[in-house]
Amino acid sequence: MNEIDRIYQLFTETNPAPENTAPTTERPGADVILNEQRNPTMLTKEPRTIESQPAPLRTRRWRGPAIALVSFVGAAVLGLTAWLLVTDDGGSDSANGGTIPPVTTTIPPVTTTIPDVVVVPGIFVVVPNLTGLTLAEAKGMLGDAGLEVLALPDDNDAAIVTAQEPAPGAEVDEGTVVTVDVRPVATCNPPDPLAPGPGQVIISVFYECGNDGTYPTAGIGVPRIVPEQDEPVDRVDWTLQSLLAGPTADEEAVGVTSFFDDTTAGALNSVTLTNGALVVDFNEAIYVNNASTSTGGLFFGAELDRNVFSHPEVETVEFRVDGDCEAWSAFFQSDGCWVTSRSDWDRSLAEWDAARNQ
Repeated sequence: MNEIDRIYQLFTETNPAPENTAPTTERPGADVILNEQRNPTMLTKEPRTIESQPAPLRTRRWRGPAIALVSFVGAAVLGLTAWLLVTDDGGSDSANGGTIPPVTTTIPPVTTTIPDVVVVPGIFVVVPNLTGLTLAEAKGMLGDAGLEVLALPDDNDAAIVTAQEPAPGAEVDEGTVVTVDVRPVATCNPPDPLAPGPGQVIISVFYECGNDGTYPTAGIGVPRIVPEQDEPVDRVDWTLQSLLAGPTADEEAVGVTSFFDDTTAGALNSVTLTNGALVVDFNEAIYVNNASTSTGGLFFGAELDRNVFSHPEVETVEFRVDGDCEAWSAFFQSDGCWVTSRSDWDRSLAEWDAARNQ
């Protein structure tokens, strides 16, 4: 088969004639066949029409570069704007010596709300005021309030409450122990002294006992055993020495009170008695706290007067400090020298009793 026959065979195989058409008897030449490849027609009597295929769509290869270009331009504009804002510092720029402040970002703190802890309160009790009550009364009041009591120095129900802890008005838990200080019961029955031995006698020293603290009283006498005295002045001397030493612990336990204690035990310098006129000279140890106040001075002077006038031979008394009577009166914020008579003492006692009984 020559080259033309082979081309024709291939052409007819790939381009068959449509059905119901008579094939042509004319054999086209090679140039016609080649031309049919370029512009094919049916090898029939009637020329066949080859439907043209639609042109393929062009791929829009320009869209990617265009988007990239637009993105680059936008980023450049935003960067330029940010740089202008950062370098704008009150109208100055870096060319004028300005400093570009650092870009800071404030991150808001993360806050977490923790719910409040619910505390179930206990039972609170207000501590009542117990001062001045008997211990029995204080126990009853504290018991009604749901509180306990501890009494010091003893647990005598008749004792008087003088202080407390916790203080009145404090809020405490139910069942709290309230500690109270109590004053011994003022029975004013001092213990009997031992019998005096050979060359000894018993004298009486007068202290306050069971007083309300408003006016002095004649006091109660507590016994002291002292050496036997031949002269009246010696008895007065021993009375004052015993007074200045203060009451004993047993006497305080029954309510005996005094301005004097072991700090004033050596305060007496001398005692002189001449025709019923007594002069008592002290040293500065006689000055005690609260004696210079109006109420303190009243009880302080009365304590001395009741003891010197317990001796019938004394008609008047003058107190001095280191030989100076004016120093004594100056301690009580007064002038001159004081001389107190027995009648003055008796009159004062009557006035105090009347005022106390009103």
